[in-house]
Formats: sequence, C-alpha cells, structure tokens
Amino acid sequence: MNIFVIEDEPPILREIIAIINSFHEDYKVIGTAQNGQQAISFLEENGNQIDIMITDIQIPIKNGLELISYTNKHFPHISSMILTGYGSFDYARSAIQKGVFCYLLKPIDEEELHIELQKVYAQKCVDYMRKQPLIKKEDCEWDSGCQLALISLGFYPIDTISSSDTFSAIWKEINIASLFKENPELNDRLWIIDGLAMSEKLVLFHPLEHEREDGGKNLAKYLEPLLEKHAGIIIGIDTRFRGIRHIHQSALELRSFVNSCAKLEVSQLLFYDRNSEIHSAAIAPKEYRIIAQRLTKLFADKNVSVFKGEFKSYIGIMKKQRLSTMQIYHLLQELLQGCLQAGDIPSLTPESSIVGDVFLLSDSYDSLYENMYAIFLSHFESMVKNEKITSDKNAVLLKIDSYIKENYTRPINTQSVAEEFRFTPAYLSQIFREYKSITPSEYITQLRMEKAKKLFIANPDCKIKDIATFVGYEDSLYFSKVFKKTTGMSPKQFLEHR
Repeated sequence: MNIFVIEDEPPILREIIAIINSFHEDYKVIGTAQNGQQAISFLEENGNQIDIMITDIQIPIKNGLELISYTNKHFPHISSMILTGYGSFDYARSAIQKGVFCYLLKPIDEEELHIELQKVYAQKCVDYMRKQPLIKKEDCEWDSGCQLALISLGFYPIDTISSSDTFSAIWKEINIASLFKENPELNDRLWIIDGLAMSEKLVLFHPLEHEREDGGKNLAKYLEPLLEKHAGIIIGIDTRFRGIRHIHQSALELRSFVNSCAKLEVSQLLFYDRNSEIHSAAIAPKEYRIIAQRLTKLFADKNVSVFKGEFKSYIGIMKKQRLSTMQIYHLLQELLQGCLQAGDIPSLTPESSIVGDVFLLSDSYDSLYENMYAIFLSHFESMVKNEKITSDKNAVLLKIDSYIKENYTRPINTQSVAEEFRFTPAYLSQIFREYKSITPSEYITQLRMEKAKKLFIANPDCKIKDIATFVGYEDSLYFSKVFKKTTGMSPKQFLEHR
C-alpha cells in the first residue's frame, strides 16, 4: 500500500516514516511533503500511485483540510488520515464531513496507527477488488512480499455472485479467523477479505523474511485444517502476490487457476505457479465426441431409456478420468446445446446458465447426474406432449411463485423449494429462469430486499438486525452485504438518502 505523508516538522515526519517502516505489512512510504503546496505538486505527478495520505491539519500555505478537499476532488481513490496535535471538535467534525478515514492525535500512538493502517489496507483491498486503480506499466512491482490465498466454497467452475444464505452459514461454521487465533503474532501479518462472489474469501498473508521462499507452505499449514471442516473447499495459494493495487487481476488469475484444477467430491489445496503450465486430466477428445454424438442422436430419436443409461455411463467416464469441473462444465454445455439443436428445441435460457446452475446445486457425481438428467428429461417430455406440458408447467410455476412469496421471510432456498415440489434443484432453477428470467435464489433475495427497503422507509429508527431477521436473515452482517450488493448502498447509506 503506497502512503504519502505530509508533516511540517522534520523530526515528527522522520518518526512517522520509521514507525510505518517498522510494521510487517505491505506498506511503502512513496513520498513526503512539508506544506500543502508541496503536497499538491506531488499529487499532480504521483496521485494515481497513492493509496492513502496521512496529513497534519496545521501545515503551511494550504492546511490539511484544504488538501483533503483537493484530494477528494482530483484523486477520489485516495483515503485520507489525519494525524494532528489539534483535538478540536470543529476540526474533527470537518474531517468527518470530508470523509476522512480516521482522525488520530499526537503524540503518535504506534499501536493505534498500526490498527488504523490495517483497517484502511483491508478497505483498499475491497475497493480495488471492485475497481482496479489506474496503474502505469513502469509503476508495476511484481512481488510485494505478500502471499494471496483464494478460498472457494463449491466445485463449480463459474464466477457466481449468488447470494444464497448457504454460503453465509458455511463461512460462519468454518470460521477462518479461528485458525489464526492461537498465533497472535499473525494478527499484523494477515487480512481476511470478502471476494467478489459470496462463495469466496481472500486471505492476504505477509510472511517473515525466512518464510518468503517457502513456496507458501507456512500459509498452507494454517489453512489446511479448513479442508477437514467442510466438503468442497478449494484453496489456491499464490506466493507472488503483486500488491493490493493489483488485487483485482491477481484474484482473477488465481480464480481461473482454481477453476481449471478443481475436481468434484474432493477438497483441494493448490499452489499457483505462473511459470508452469496447468496440467489438467487428459481428455480423449475423440472418445467424448463419439459419446456426445450418440447421446445427441438418442435425444433426437426420443429414446429416453437408452439415453438415460448412456448418459449415466458418460458421467461415470468423467469421474473415472478425474476431469476437472471446468472440463466437465464445457462438455455438458456442448452436449446440451447439441441435443437442443438436434431436437429443434428453442432454449429460453443460455446453456451456460443452465449447466452453471446444475454445478451450483451439485456436490457429487451422483447429484450432477440427477440434476443434469432432469434437464434432459424435461425436454424429452416437452417434445412428446408439448401443449400439455406447457400448461401444466405454468400452473406449477404459479404455485411455486405463490409459495416463495408466502415463505421468503423464512430460511428457504432453492434446495428446500425443490424438495417441497419434488423437483431436482437444477430442474426447478431451469424452469423458474424461463418463467422469471432469474433463479429462485435470486427471486427470494429480490423479494427480501424490496421488503427490507419498505421497512427501512416505514421504520427509520428500527435496528438493522431486526429488519434482517424479519426478512429471513439470521446474520445481520451478511444481510448488509447482500443489501449493498443488490441496491448499491449499505442499509445506513440507504436510510441517509431515502
């Protein structure tokens, strides 16, 4: 994290730099200034490289608050911290109005500064995950000294943004932070950050000097117990993390690597080496192509019983050859596309979305087969008796819609709704997509968020946790994350702008 420090007293400036350099984390003071005009000149040249600015208030020419106003206007990505000897309430209030990250008083409290830098670092990681800062090639540093781990729930090879409550419950159950509690010295060397998808977390780890060339083994030692806590946890470790300004791209690369290596039914710990090619399980293209052609013909001929047996064998071959879920995903997508074309069936939902839903709802080869076969079976039935099926399906969908509207404030999800109507989850997801253009899980979230907004407007003094509970969320923090992801604002911001 690149830091810019403004302080007009040289001894204090040197002290601030020395304290920051003494911390283990990925902090780098890239510039200093002793007055507001010097600071603005430095910002004009280097503003895009700066992550956080630490400034005193009483500095010459332009004071700290004026400097922050300038920075907010021209470099809004920079977070500002005030470190001053002035504890005036008016100054503090002005700082809050300008969105200052924190307001610290001199003399410098090392522990307090340390804690606030950790907080702003974590916030910057989240910000840069969502929007990569402008980086010039000459400003790129390959190795920050940090290591990055991506922890993913589930075997699916897609970039899901699902808001399923299941993920919240699992994260609470496995409790990543508990793995490090026995080692207090790690507190200033790691951060646990939400990924872009609800199904993933990122762990940033700053190894000590003697740990840097261990290939991530020390970090792996702390994370490995997660594999025993829940089925379907995939951990990818990148030992050459390029720094938080590159976190978006680094996370994408690591996710792509994890997706290409993940396999059904097994939890895995993987090490990402950029210098090595990814060696996935060997596929015999001709063998899979021949089977897919045979299945496509059986589908077009409406030979349901033989198709069922052949398709089960097809999944069995994938299991035997230990294909990655990414490979299986593409093979099934191509098969579904080929079958629908052969049967002259228009697809209202992209094949990629259908197969993606199947993977989201499958944790074994058996459930993968059952969920995927249910999709094919629904198309067989529609080919045989199209008019009746369409009529029956619409009647069932109306019942499902009504059931969700009556029960969305309870802890329901795609799995439980599917069980209620005796469908496989993937089939329910497919027919519901055709009906509403969204999955049941997304529909449940939509209803909950609309209700939450109405409750906030009608009861502005109501506590967030009470509204979260009312609309079906036990965890108010998770509710706030879903609310922000859905509306673009946190519950607090929504109340302020209503």
